[in-house]
Amino acid sequence: RMLLKNINVERDPKRKRDVIKKVIAYMTLGIDVSKLFNEMVLCVETRDLVVKKMVYLYLVTYAQEHPEMALMCTNTLHRDCNDQDPMVRGMALRSLCSIRIPSMIEYISEPLQKS
Repeated sequence: RMLLKNINVERDPKRKRDVIKKVIAYMTLGIDVSKLFNEMVLCVETRDLVVKKMVYLYLVTYAQEHPEMALMCTNTLHRDCNDQDPMVRGMALRSLCSIRIPSMIEYISEPLQKS
């Protein structure tokens, strides 16, 4: 948690990527890293595709445990669905559709119709 909030990590994209990689590695090992949800949501605001992909994976995995926080990140996912880069649009749409929260249906319909 401290590494994600560290100002030096924020400025250095490689270190930020490494920290997020560690979080995803712990997640895949079955270690509960849901306490980092707030920090990971803040990490999605980046142009780095690898970081976006890892953060989207994290969001989809823990969205059911934190539905209110998942709803807060839908703005970012919705904005990414309108990005110029087709990779970002595709990843955002896939992640938006993978979040299994009943209230997400209203947010999914517009990007699906546009695509």
